[in-house]
Amino acid sequence: MQQKEGSLNKVLEATDIVELISEETTLKKRGKNYMGLCPFHEENTPSFSVSEEKQVYHCFSCKRSGNALTFVEETRNMSRPEAIKFLAERAGVTYTPGKKNPNQKYLDLNAQALEFYKVNLHHTKSGQAAYDYLLNRGFTKETLETFELGLAPDKKDSLYRALKDKGALESDMSDLGLITATDAPYDVFKNRIMFPLQNELGEVVGFSGRIYTKGLKTAKYMNSPSTPVFEKNKVLYNIHRSEKAIKEKDRVIIFEGFMDVMAAWQAGVQEGVAVMGTALSLTHIQMLKKHSSNAVLAFDGDQAGQDAARRFISDLKNSGFNVFVASFEDGMDPDDTIKHSGAEAFKKLIDTAPSAEEFAYARHLENTNLSRITEMEAMKKKVFKLITPLSSVEQDYFLNRLSKDLGVEKATLDEDFKLKRKASAPKYRQIEKVAITDKFKRAERAFIHYFLKDEYYSRKFRKEFDAVSYIDKEARDIQLELFEYYDFNRHTCIVPKLFIEKLPSPQQQYFDKYIDYMHYPYHEDEFEDLIRVMREYIKRTHIKSLKIQLEEATSIDDKIRLRKKIDAIIKEVNYAKRKNHSRTR
Repeated sequence: MQQKEGSLNKVLEATDIVELISEETTLKKRGKNYMGLCPFHEENTPSFSVSEEKQVYHCFSCKRSGNALTFVEETRNMSRPEAIKFLAERAGVTYTPGKKNPNQKYLDLNAQALEFYKVNLHHTKSGQAAYDYLLNRGFTKETLETFELGLAPDKKDSLYRALKDKGALESDMSDLGLITATDAPYDVFKNRIMFPLQNELGEVVGFSGRIYTKGLKTAKYMNSPSTPVFEKNKVLYNIHRSEKAIKEKDRVIIFEGFMDVMAAWQAGVQEGVAVMGTALSLTHIQMLKKHSSNAVLAFDGDQAGQDAARRFISDLKNSGFNVFVASFEDGMDPDDTIKHSGAEAFKKLIDTAPSAEEFAYARHLENTNLSRITEMEAMKKKVFKLITPLSSVEQDYFLNRLSKDLGVEKATLDEDFKLKRKASAPKYRQIEKVAITDKFKRAERAFIHYFLKDEYYSRKFRKEFDAVSYIDKEARDIQLELFEYYDFNRHTCIVPKLFIEKLPSPQQQYFDKYIDYMHYPYHEDEFEDLIRVMREYIKRTHIKSLKIQLEEATSIDDKIRLRKKIDAIIKEVNYAKRKNHSRTR
């Protein structure tokens, strides 16, 4: 076969997705598409659809979808570069990247540094002490090789000289934070076990060095500084290895430390990542969201670990994740737990991790002296605040727990909770007293809050209104962007911060001025009232249009017909207002 040259698009154009997927599962033509048993999960009835026209696939059961490239990545457990190479060779195309990476020299230099560190750990006498330390920590040779651990020698400039001999520039080494450039350059990392930090493609973008000898008065970990290829808020440790397991398990486990990730991997829990620092960035959340919307936090059992868990819970919940929290004994981390209790006990802790709300409830209970009525009352208020955003079933579950823990009748708590919700309910019913234009504009802005919160509200709105007249252009454009997102990303949650960042400037300004999704007092009854307000607006718009037609009408019959229509709609509007008023009194 004659080789052709081309970009990734050319490779995909030269690939027949039906033929490719037929190598994994039998496909049969049904109408325009092909159907077969899904290769990603077990099933007896075909629910896996392949479009020859669009060159994409979608499973209606497990919701997996993508193109030829993602199919190869997932079914053959390949990285993105490996999958591209596989498809290119299969199609007889010489793959040539459309645009050369301007930072490739830095990635190549980091790769050379990693090989130097690995040789020092695995194949030198000076590396034996560090190697023994890792074995004594319970890691196998296979695990150390999988995670590509290395060792920075306890010498002034050994890495510098090794890279210099290979032709590396001093300036490039300095740019990467590998050396300190002076008249006599010296290595930044010395006598530390080296963890390579890799991006989603598995490319080495930086390093983290850990001390392994006792008595050293220095930081336990030292990370690469920000460089042309590394920013710690854009890297998740182990994401390139774990993404397949994350998709298969439909969950990501977030650890505090690299060694926790390694210990869990060795124990058979391979969907783990770690963050460098104490906070999740928007980039971290976006990376995780691509693979799953379920997150398990596996932080240390000490106070610092629990405090970090609370911060992460807030970030993840606000971004639409279902969050669970694995609890470890005080003073123990996941690595300790595996050593002490074994892999199976650790897996059970992860699999049975309580929800973030159950975790918070348990913390409230732990910190409450149930012999003091004032603390019981404070506990009750904290739980009421915790469960307000939850569904009725979840609220009832926690109220039952609270009843048993406080020794208070459930009916009493139900009444208190009802009064609390009534007192804190938004004053949206006062909208009738506001000027007409303001009432409709407020409703339009409120709808945006609900559409951001859940696709359910978007579906309900669009089912009610086939075509809606919009009051504000920016509000209209934002709502259309939201509808479009849900059309192409069914059954997923929006990450508000990421959604807003992609909006044009005028729409972002509208958000800044009118939308406060973090603190909006969502309430199902309010949404129903907003629907009624929008119905009224549409009818008023219709009345206005009919009045214009009435003025322009020339025949008596047309004038009578239009007048009757106007009167009928006015009666409908007034009846709806009276009905709503009596309901809210």
